[in-house]
Amino acid sequence: MRVLIVEDEYLLALELADRLASLDKEIEIAGRTDSILSTVEWLQHHECDLMFLDVHLSDGLSFSIFDRVEVKCPVIFTTAYDHYAIKAFEVNSIGYLLKPIDEEDLRKALLKYKQMRSLFRADLDNLLNYLGKPTGEEKAPISRIMLSTGKAQMAMNVDEIAYFLANGRYLYAVDRKGDKYFCDGTLYKLEEELDTRMFFRLNRKYIVNFSSVAYFTHYSKSRVKVKLIPQAEEEIIVSADKVKEFKKWLVR
Repeated sequence: MRVLIVEDEYLLALELADRLASLDKEIEIAGRTDSILSTVEWLQHHECDLMFLDVHLSDGLSFSIFDRVEVKCPVIFTTAYDHYAIKAFEVNSIGYLLKPIDEEDLRKALLKYKQMRSLFRADLDNLLNYLGKPTGEEKAPISRIMLSTGKAQMAMNVDEIAYFLANGRYLYAVDRKGDKYFCDGTLYKLEEELDTRMFFRLNRKYIVNFSSVAYFTHYSKSRVKVKLIPQAEEEIIVSADKVKEFKKWLVR
């Protein structure tokens, strides 16, 4: 679970990161920002599963972030004041923690997030199973994609792509020979456009082609490590919340 901490007091941000790590070993601090501007910039180029957001930041109230960038994750607000609670729940808030943050309140907020996440995924799976077939209004998955290498641009069949890789603000496509190309867009957009029978999103960085998965091994109690062909430059770990779905996809 990738967490963004937005807090303009450095020591409080470090303390919150330490407490989160002690409460849940699956938590990864994806980033720390300390202002509205830096948070907007971070969200434009990165993704997270949950955000802890201080109401009062150095350049204003953090509610303005929601007017400047699309926030795609749940938010738990942190503040020394309780009179912003109603405003907080008008946006993506699932929790509101008063400073100094109580350990039990923090634990309950994390539990609430996990319960909501599990419920949403379960409902989504049931809905897809019920619908069975795509509606006529649903877009067909893309079959070709525009790629570039420096100044040269080309169109390539998506089934020739072994995997897509997000690295910072850049998105790459790696073909079956291991050649890497620049690709426009984001993993989120690609995930919506690609054929889900052929491609699967393993984590926050990788979408892989079914035919590029050589094998997987257990990495921890709840995660697995995937071997790709061609081999990636780093270890590919399937997010804990995607392991079950990944295994089903492999034997679909």
